[in-house]
Amino acid sequence: MTANSTFKAAAIAHHFETTITKFRDLLNTTNQVEIKQKLDQELKQHQEQSFLTVAFVGQYSAGKSTIISALTGRRDIKIDADIATDKTTSYDWNGIKVIDTPGLFTDRKDHDQITYEAIHKADLLIFCLTYMLFDSITVENFKKLAYDQGYAWKMMLVINKMSDEAGDEQEKITNYSQSLAEALKPNSLDKFPVCFIDAKDYCDGIDEKDDLSLEISRFSTFIDQLNNFVQDKGSLARFDTPVRISLSYVDELQLQLMRDSDEDSAFFQILDQLSRKVGKERNNLRTQVQSIILRLTSVICTEGNNLAAAVGDENFETLNLQAELNVQKYYEKAESELQETFENAIQEIRDAVKELLESDLAQTFFTYLENTFSLNQKNPNNGINVQQLKNQFKGLEIIAITAGIKLSQMATRSFMNTAKSGFLRGIDVAGGELHQGVLAVGKFVGFKFKPWQAVGVAKNIGNAAKFLGPVLGIVALGMDVLEMQQEMQREKQMSDYRREITSTFQSVAKDLEHQIQNQLHEFEQQVYHEIEKQINQVRQQQEEAVSTSNVNVKQLTAIRQEFNSILQEISDTVS
Repeated sequence: MTANSTFKAAAIAHHFETTITKFRDLLNTTNQVEIKQKLDQELKQHQEQSFLTVAFVGQYSAGKSTIISALTGRRDIKIDADIATDKTTSYDWNGIKVIDTPGLFTDRKDHDQITYEAIHKADLLIFCLTYMLFDSITVENFKKLAYDQGYAWKMMLVINKMSDEAGDEQEKITNYSQSLAEALKPNSLDKFPVCFIDAKDYCDGIDEKDDLSLEISRFSTFIDQLNNFVQDKGSLARFDTPVRISLSYVDELQLQLMRDSDEDSAFFQILDQLSRKVGKERNNLRTQVQSIILRLTSVICTEGNNLAAAVGDENFETLNLQAELNVQKYYEKAESELQETFENAIQEIRDAVKELLESDLAQTFFTYLENTFSLNQKNPNNGINVQQLKNQFKGLEIIAITAGIKLSQMATRSFMNTAKSGFLRGIDVAGGELHQGVLAVGKFVGFKFKPWQAVGVAKNIGNAAKFLGPVLGIVALGMDVLEMQQEMQREKQMSDYRREITSTFQSVAKDLEHQIQNQLHEFEQQVYHEIEKQINQVRQQQEEAVSTSNVNVKQLTAIRQEFNSILQEISDTVS
């Protein structure tokens, strides 16, 4: 670090000590002994930890375990083509603790939780991808981690399994870099150190003393960049982790303070359960879509392998045309399955929201609103904040409308009669102007996939016809008596054509996968994101309303802002 960075680090340390003292004082004031003990214990453990921690995170089967095996020389690390890691494991390397984590973004939510806990506690992060790069789900979660949660400055990108795709190395790196930069727009890829490697090649090169495998693995460049990354970011990273630890307990205290208010407890519980239901439905849809994608890409790649095997066959032109028709048929089948899956998803999210609003928790809340309003009518000067209760109901009403549900059908009949008589006077309810203007479900139902003609990949398959001329030419030559050199050249050309055909079909499969992922992302934005946005807006409005009337919540909000400003100071210093 420079002298200026060292001076800045001292200022950051002072800022943190001042803020954590305020937080401890508030914990004492609110008598939250258990939260304070857990906070102090976790901060003490981190302080006593003399080594830096680097967590390897990212997609499952991105080769995180293989990278760590290559880095540490450990060959007892479990490696599998499927999900190989189901817990965090630490290994020592050059005085640094490297942490292997379960893959993210699968249907194993327990794995996600374990990995996010490791991210929360790690000083630096290595985000691992394969040569397939980002899909819409991965890039969305990467951006949340990097930008929304502020981890960008302490993240490094590693693209593994480079040898799994044929082609010139520098050309692949150039193309991959362009694709990564495009995926991260409007943010810049330059923010992150990026390495392109093949960890398995490196392990093979070490174990078999194969210099060529060591060279093509590019692993030495990764080791150099990792050392530089640790040196550049390590010192300030030691301040970042305690702040994030503290913020997690700020969240815990805030939840506790909210629950201490009986009138708000049920409302926030409803919002929490709505958020969980939306997340569960989104994850269910992603799992179903991923299964369809896997089936589609598998049959397309198989089609390519079969066509490649037919190079030299006199019926190659016919087989090539049939392969194009087969791929179109596979896509149209997948399109039909996806459309049905999306339509079912719309109904399932409606049912999930409806089920919660009909639950005992929600009905108890509606009854509470009814009784409170009746009490207020009898005694208007009883100190009840009627406007806040109106806003709570209105918030749930907007969420229900966004999901395509009339809240009036969920609440008790006596409550709605009370509401119409005066409690909700001035509030738009389902069926009114708000319902007509925000009826988001209308745009869900109109969602359709692009037809095959608009997919733009038929042309790519049609380009396989260019192989026909050269291949038939080679066959014709094969009828003559060839010298050994000519025969070897012919075999090499045949092999090159087979590889190019296989690569073309792999590209088609990848392109279709990318388009379907984009359609999935669009659907998620229209459906789940819209509902989540309303839930978050309602939660924020109510938290602000509570904080204005609760001095402890107000102090906690100020402390949170201080911790967040420290994170920003750290990010600004290392950027």
